Amino acid sequence: MKRIDVAALNVGLVCCGIALLALCATFGAVDWKLVSIIAPLGLVVIGLIGLLLSRKPQKGKP
Repeated sequence: MKRIDVAALNVGLVCCGIALLALCATFGAVDWKLVSIIAPLGLVVIGLIGLLLSRKPQKGKP
């Protein structure tokens, strides 16, 4: 099975989040209080995804 490049995935997800924020700022007002709550939670989720995808498969497991 082909391995996923976890670093590239994490950088891509962060860049997509920044691009979405810039798009919202361009076409409307950004609620910075909401961003200050969602941004750290998003970074934690991206970190957890990276940790889960970087695990090595255990021997004897399919």
